[in-house]
Amino acid sequence: MFSRFYPAEMAESSYDIDYEGLYKKGYRGLIYDIDNTLVEHGNDANEEVIELFRRLRKIGFRICLLSNNKAPRVRRFYRGVSVKGVRLHYIFNAHKPSRKNYRRAMLVMGTTKKNTLFIGDQLFTDVYGANRTGIRSFLVKPINKREEIQIVLKRPLEKIVLFFFRKDRLNRLKNTNLVLIGFMGTPKAEVGRKLAASYGYNFIDTDRLIEEKMGMTVPEIVAKKGEDYFRDLETIVLKELALKGKQNVIATGGGMPMRNKNQKLLRKLGYVICLGIEPKHAEERVKDAPYRALLPEDGKQLERMVTERMFVYRMIAHHVIAVDDLSEDEIVGEVERCM
Repeated sequence: MFSRFYPAEMAESSYDIDYEGLYKKGYRGLIYDIDNTLVEHGNDANEEVIELFRRLRKIGFRICLLSNNKAPRVRRFYRGVSVKGVRLHYIFNAHKPSRKNYRRAMLVMGTTKKNTLFIGDQLFTDVYGANRTGIRSFLVKPINKREEIQIVLKRPLEKIVLFFFRKDRLNRLKNTNLVLIGFMGTPKAEVGRKLAASYGYNFIDTDRLIEEKMGMTVPEIVAKKGEDYFRDLETIVLKELALKGKQNVIATGGGMPMRNKNQKLLRKLGYVICLGIEPKHAEERVKDAPYRALLPEDGKQLERMVTERMFVYRMIAHHVIAVDDLSEDEIVGEVERCM
């Protein structure tokens, strides 16, 4: 009944989405609502918007504004962006959720349903229209509670739909596993334990599982048997986990996703979430890690390794969460929202 209004993804704001990861997955066009999606209702374009659009253009995205507002409002916002040299398209009086202008937006951007995303803050216009058109949609939280009366009246109904949306996703989770990947030093195990407790799932740490089987720590295995041997053990463990059934939260070693065989196994195992970090923060994160000796000592080499691994992580993950400025509980909240 309500599924026609469900977003494909949810995010705290338009500014928190992993656009680099989306571009690497093949997306090229972004359609945005304006009010309460990019700025507070009725506000002009600000520096945060301009910086976002510059970043998106640098990544390689094409952008179109799609608003139900009348021409003066949309043109005023557009002029505030264009005077700063940012190139984009706009459509006013869009009559969302009608499909017509979603299609027109793709036409002016030169994109297709498969490589276009819509970002907006309303279910019954923004998300519903994108779903009707066949475009993947992101629902973001409204920036400000000050809204037009017709929108205010819809918000309680949206809460009902989102309740069933989350309930449906949790029901689907009962038939899968949750897999956490990320570089050494990201709190995969800590977050994994909290998620397992929240869902009533089993928690599995692949490094601990290997250590228990071998009676040695990971550094000892690598030192005595070699890294290739350890990577073979990781693959064996993944195959064994596939036979253990569902309802597990699985925290993986940082290097596990780098082997091609493991990438396919991880995706088959369940819903994969990457805890992503910026390369410049890697040295601080791993300085006290128990397996620090397995990583390059040189800071620049370490940053290059993070960059290389994050590229692979993004291609494997169903969802990426930037965790540099988040506490463990905040990461848990982000995981639950994206689920």
